[in-house]
Amino acid sequence: MRGTHKESGPDSAGRRRGEVSGNQTKRPISEGAEAELNKVYSVLNHGEVELVDYLGSDSTIARAARTSYQRSDGKTPDDDRRLIARLWRDRHTSPFEMVSLTFRIRLPIFVMRQHVRHRTASLNEWSFRYTECPELFYVPAEDDVRGQSKDNKQMSAGHLSPEDSALAIRLIAEINKDSFEKYKKLIEMGMAREQARVVLPVSAYTQIIWNMDMRNLLHYLSLRLAPDAQKEIREYAQIIAGIVGRGWPMIWDAYKAP
Repeated sequence: MRGTHKESGPDSAGRRRGEVSGNQTKRPISEGAEAELNKVYSVLNHGEVELVDYLGSDSTIARAARTSYQRSDGKTPDDDRRLIARLWRDRHTSPFEMVSLTFRIRLPIFVMRQHVRHRTASLNEWSFRYTECPELFYVPAEDDVRGQSKDNKQMSAGHLSPEDSALAIRLIAEINKDSFEKYKKLIEMGMAREQARVVLPVSAYTQIIWNMDMRNLLHYLSLRLAPDAQKEIREYAQIIAGIVGRGWPMIWDAYKAP
């Protein structure tokens, strides 16, 4: 992983303000989120997760909630923590929509298909109409070739034998290589990129800029961190969860509370 951390100092209200890309900002910022900005986390072969922007801090949630009764003066971080915990516990979740996170995510197309089921997000995707697909394809680790569950049609269970796992890995790698060679051949023949891409398998990597408010992001995590979620998307969700926990600790503590 790689990343940069921009320091900033507290203002008189205890909020953070500082130099961001050379420009002074007066908006509340999260020290933990600032530390996470532009760190690139590797996942799933060639996958990456990077927090590229955000809006709002823990205190943003509390201030939004207090708008209901117009009493925000003199509140301490401990007051914010208690209020955030109560809001989440009582499912008064509208204030959580006042914080949003923007990620750059590189992921295989078959994981992307699950990712975009969360329609409350805004996103823009890398287009293989404009650019050629790079030779980046997902291949599972040999000790992670899973068998089909006999009890649940959409889930895996157990693992294949070492011999079958090795064969499966070889077949997947061969298909990836053959598909990419044929894709490049179609491009060289002059076929339009938008058509040539039809031969690419769902193991090919795409990339998105993905924005979601905190309320819906926590819902995403509740589903994609669940034991019955597909392992590959759980790995992305675990990285996103870590970023949320370090950047918005009051919100994360409220979410994790029993």
